[in-house]
Amino acid sequence: FDKAIEIYKYILVRYGDDKIAVEYANAYLGDLFLTLQKIELAENYIQKAISIKPENPGYRYILGFVYSYKRQWDKAIPEFEIAVKKEPNSGEYLRGLGWAIYESGDAAKGLVYLEKASRLAPANSNILTDLAVAYLSSVNIDEANEYAERAVRLDPTNPVAQDVFAKVLSFSKGFGQPAKS
Repeated sequence: FDKAIEIYKYILVRYGDDKIAVEYANAYLGDLFLTLQKIELAENYIQKAISIKPENPGYRYILGFVYSYKRQWDKAIPEFEIAVKKEPNSGEYLRGLGWAIYESGDAAKGLVYLEKASRLAPANSNILTDLAVAYLSSVNIDEANEYAERAVRLDPTNPVAQDVFAKVLSFSKGFGQPAKS
């Protein structure tokens, strides 16, 4: 990551007069800093990319994710909505929107978006994991188990999916309800 950051920062200096180079370097820096959980830096760089190309749904998705990290659902939702409007069949963009809506307090509407995301991208373990968490928090253990198990089966190396699946199993044992596995 450090080398990539160094290269993109160099591009910003060396090619600062090339609008496209600046746009992409800022976008990639925003995404890298989001991955590294350096949220303020991520927001700063992705905002610069958006100022150059505001209609790019990927940039709006990243900014929505930045706001989600900050639990600023009132800011995250509109960013995800812009991304979904541009690419309505993107399971990942719908996942972001669904999760933000769910976390903002509208569980039913959030689940609708997450379920739609799952239908569009049935092999996306992140969508399945989000659905498992949502159903577990509403104490729907059977649904939570189904989605968690599918997520782990699709991506056995995904630590978040593994953790969620373990929590579903633990929760179901705590309630004396055997999880289906």
